[in-house]
Amino acid sequence: MKKQITLTNNSEAILSIPLTKMAPRYILYFHGGGLIYGSKTDLPENLTRIFLERGYTTISIDYLLAPNSSLSEIFTQLKQTWQELEETIIQGAPFSFCGRSAGSYLMLLLTNFLQKEKRSLPQQLINFYGYYDLAFLDSSYKLGSEKITADMLQEIDQTTPIFDDPFMNRYLLYLYGVSHNLLRQYYGITKFNQNLFALTQEDLAALPPIFSTASTSDNEVPFSYSKTLGKKRFDSKFVPVYYLPHDFLKEKNEAVTDVLHQLKDWLK
Repeated sequence: MKKQITLTNNSEAILSIPLTKMAPRYILYFHGGGLIYGSKTDLPENLTRIFLERGYTTISIDYLLAPNSSLSEIFTQLKQTWQELEETIIQGAPFSFCGRSAGSYLMLLLTNFLQKEKRSLPQQLINFYGYYDLAFLDSSYKLGSEKITADMLQEIDQTTPIFDDPFMNRYLLYLYGVSHNLLRQYYGITKFNQNLFALTQEDLAALPPIFSTASTSDNEVPFSYSKTLGKKRFDSKFVPVYYLPHDFLKEKNEAVTDVLHQLKDWLK
C-alpha cells in the first residue's frame, strides 16, 4: 500500500507499507541527482519489493535542490524533515537509511549529525555509489559529449526553491554544472564552510553498519568512496560490480540482481 504525505516544511514523502503484521520498522530513502535534479519517485520497484518483504515501511522523501537552494539550506530543511518524520511516524521504532549517489551523501551527513547530537541512529545504512565529502569535485570530469550552453538552460528555474524533479527536467543543468566546474558554486560551498559538509575518518568509523556497492567503472563518483564505506566495520558489507555505469541500479542484468540478493540477505 502506498500513500503520500505533505510535511509542514512543504516537502512531501511517499510511504510504501508492507501488508505483514510485524512490528513496524522503517527505511528512509534519499534519491540521487547530484543535489540538482531527481525525485522521490525514482525508488526502483525491485528495491522496494525487498524492503517490503523484509517488513520495512519505506519512506521516500523530497529535499530542496541546488542551485535554487544552497547545500546549507538543503541540509537544514532535511533535518526538519527528519525530525517531523521521527516524531509523527517512526515514533521510536527501528529505522534505517538508504541513499543513491547524492542521496547517499545526504544520508551520511544526516547520520553524522544525529551521532554528534547523541540522537537515535539508524540501525543500518545502505549506500548505492555515494560519497562522504566533496573533494572529488575538484577533479575534472565530463559526462557525455554533447556541448551544453547557458542558452539551453533558460527555461530551467534556478531561483525558486524546488523540492522535486519527477520528469528529470533539471538533468541538463547538472550536466552543465559538471562540464563547467560549477557544482561547488551551485552548492554554495567555499573554503570557509566546506568542512561542515564532509565526514572525517573518525566520523566514518562511528557510522552504523553499511551495505555499500558501486561500479569499478563509475565515471561520476570515485569507486573508492563506496569501497571505504563498506570496509569500515566488520559487520558492514561491500559488493563491487564491474564495468557498469554510475547509476547501475537502473540496469537489468545478473550483476544487479546479485547485488539485490546480497542486500536482502544482509538486512537485519
